[in-house]
Amino acid sequence: MSEQLPGHVDDPVMSHSESIEIDAPPEKVWEMVTALDRYGEWSNENTGGYWRKGPDGVPGTGQVGDMFVGINRLDGEEWKAPVEIIRRVDNEDFAFVTGGLEYNIVLWRYQLAPKGAGTTLTETWTLRKLSPRMVEFGQKELDYRAGNARAGIRATLAAMKAAAEA
Repeated sequence: MSEQLPGHVDDPVMSHSESIEIDAPPEKVWEMVTALDRYGEWSNENTGGYWRKGPDGVPGTGQVGDMFVGINRLDGEEWKAPVEIIRRVDNEDFAFVTGGLEYNIVLWRYQLAPKGAGTTLTETWTLRKLSPRMVEFGQKELDYRAGNARAGIRATLAAMKAAAEA
């Protein structure tokens, strides 16, 4: 898709993308991709989280502009990462940005394409700008984050495939 997403940067720091074929229809895969509170079932890092309440006091549901707080755990550390939904095209394209558009650190994008009776699911991680921790710890931190993103994408896609096909 050539359309620019909100917060687009012309020269991202780095990006990684992988795809997997899933023997399940896009509608079933879509339910999983948009269930951020269930990512703890599939991710090697995310343990779940919760939808933030909007100005009306109602928690988000995954619509554009909604905020989710992911709870992550890796290598003995735990942290929370707020994300903002920036794109939602049902059964096709779902994207959110770590730190929301205000900080615009990492774009996570899931694209679904029908393939026969199944779905090709593509997950993309794009480091749009450096976080304060990345600036402080330099290349070592960048290498760690990139390696973790690659491992996380592989783990998440494989686990989503297994769950969707079960």
